[in-house]
Amino acid sequence: MIHSRSAIGISLALLVIAAIAASVFFLTPDEAAAPKSASEPGISDAPFYVTTMTHMESNFKDDKDEDLFDRHVGQIRWAMDLFDEYGAKLTIESEASFARAHGTWGTNALKEVVTRGHGVGTHADFGGQRRPIEMAEYTKRFQENKSLVDALVGAENNRGVSGGQGAGDWVTAATNAGFGYIDGVVGFAYLSMPMSARPDGWSDVAIRSTYYHDNAPEDLEQRTHPFWLADSSDFLEDKDGKLLVNGGDMGELTSLAEGRSNCFPDCALTSADVDALETALKEALALHDGSRVGKINVHIPLKLFDKAHETVLREMLSMLKEYAETRAIRFGTQIDVYETAVAER
Repeated sequence: MIHSRSAIGISLALLVIAAIAASVFFLTPDEAAAPKSASEPGISDAPFYVTTMTHMESNFKDDKDEDLFDRHVGQIRWAMDLFDEYGAKLTIESEASFARAHGTWGTNALKEVVTRGHGVGTHADFGGQRRPIEMAEYTKRFQENKSLVDALVGAENNRGVSGGQGAGDWVTAATNAGFGYIDGVVGFAYLSMPMSARPDGWSDVAIRSTYYHDNAPEDLEQRTHPFWLADSSDFLEDKDGKLLVNGGDMGELTSLAEGRSNCFPDCALTSADVDALETALKEALALHDGSRVGKINVHIPLKLFDKAHETVLREMLSMLKEYAETRAIRFGTQIDVYETAVAER
């Protein structure tokens, strides 16, 4: 018996449908119900970033001490060399002293950071005072720090600020100063919010004495998905917000195993901190909403950028590179995350 082409086509189609049905039928209940992981290649266009921040603090005296400035620049270059080996990214965020020192000593290290493919931002060591800073003064302080960094790398490479949160409206002040995002968001940020918008027990006194450097927002899922705010009255996203809370903060690398309150100021970097970071990363990835950009952010103090800490830093970078190679994460700067969030709007 000779079959027509149409009959053969129908038969093949029926066989394909039967095969698909059989494959679904023989899935276990867990397999059938399991959602696709946002970290699997091709599942989502929204990446999950791992970023870092290193602060050139306000108490650094780089503009007064050339040897200190040269040492700090050497540490940054050493760290860039190390991170480049793994395809990882640094973000160096500068307070006034280190930024001023560039003109004083004739070396533009922050421009070098940008040229080498790493990130730059502004640091703000103010805002946590007991009395709210008046808006005009608050904005001026943000602007002063921003202008110093802008002069070194260009405003297009200095889009965000780390720190600066406090009892005043830090969102409006940072926005007025020209920032597009804020990272390094900690317990101080809750000082501007009513008790109804804070975690239980986070009074002003408790924040200033205990929770001031804890990660904020407290909820991990919320913290690892950047969101927009119009003011600092709460952490609920404002669709018309102007400032991106570019968070994902995990805390200071040296304190991840013990908890900062248990070891500060003498937290030591160990392999246990790397293990704790990986545990936190896995938890964040499990919560990741694949339809929007996600991130975790690790504070790596400048003092860790030396040979004494190289072994553990390499452990961390090797661990993260494995996740990057499977496309579960992407290394990025703070600006990379900001630009991705802007594109999503």
